[in-house]
Amino acid sequence: MFERFTGRARAAIAAARDEARRLRHDHVGTEHLLLGLLGAADDPAAAALADAGVTADAARARVAELTARADGGTAGEIPFTPRAKAALELALREARRLDAESIDTGHVLLGVLREGAGRGVAVLTGLGADPAALRADLLERCGGPRAEPFLPGARPSTARRLDAIERRLESIETLLASVVARMDRT
Repeated sequence: MFERFTGRARAAIAAARDEARRLRHDHVGTEHLLLGLLGAADDPAAAALADAGVTADAARARVAELTARADGGTAGEIPFTPRAKAALELALREARRLDAESIDTGHVLLGVLREGAGRGVAVLTGLGADPAALRADLLERCGGPRAEPFLPGARPSTARRLDAIERRLESIETLLASVVARMDRT
């Protein structure tokens, strides 16, 4: 499943599983993916999170607040939640959209942000991070929006406008997903 992921991304996903085990959770959710990404060094996701003021310790504390510690440990492979699976699938889509040959940590974080309704985004917003701003920062770090026009033969100014509209719509989508997630919790 992870053959298209870089070594850094695979290490972050392994760290996410370790975080879930440490918390004695029987699943790996988007909150665990976020914690795994925070442990990486010298990569776009960790740098963007640091610039947004998100630290590993603060995120761990927020995850502990949002989730109950389970009584029993889990043996063997810990499954991904449907939201975490969706985030990883969205990471693949983000990598393709950015014409990347492999999925790196920045794409994984973009997937978590784009999924929008998981605990990973709830942790980020709880720590004061703006998902839309974080997404924009990550897009820059990961190579930016696609440079080619959406429509064959489109003028460059039209392509730039369409790129700007797409980025704005994605920001709105992320914002709406976080609002829906908050409404679901109440």
